[in-house]
Amino acid sequence: MLTTKEILARLKSLRESKDLRQDYIARYLGIDRSTYVRKECGKIPITTEEWLKLAQAMEKAPSYFFTIPGATVFDDPGEKETLLVKLYSHLSEEERADLICGINLMLKNIRKKAVIDTLKILCGT
Repeated sequence: MLTTKEILARLKSLRESKDLRQDYIARYLGIDRSTYVRKECGKIPITTEEWLKLAQAMEKAPSYFFTIPGATVFDDPGEKETLLVKLYSHLSEEERADLICGINLMLKNIRKKAVIDTLKILCGT
């Protein structure tokens, strides 16, 4: 888990690497420069809305600031699906059955018809 200090250092480093001045970012957020400086230094918190605006201004996904470097980040939900299919294809028949059983247990309280129907097909019931 990243510390607040590491997250703010990442923010500052990215801002500087994109040659964005603090006053520009402050205007983008709709605050004065001194307030932004205090936020970037960790003296006052950055709101969720401000994090979203910061990510937009710096052309990054909001998760960029909070993800451990080198960790996989999925910007496209299709990437997760592809990875899951790849994982499934590398499992033995017994491991596949175990995986399906585990998913069935995790999702058994979900009442969505599509989920229930899919689980019935996967479990052969």
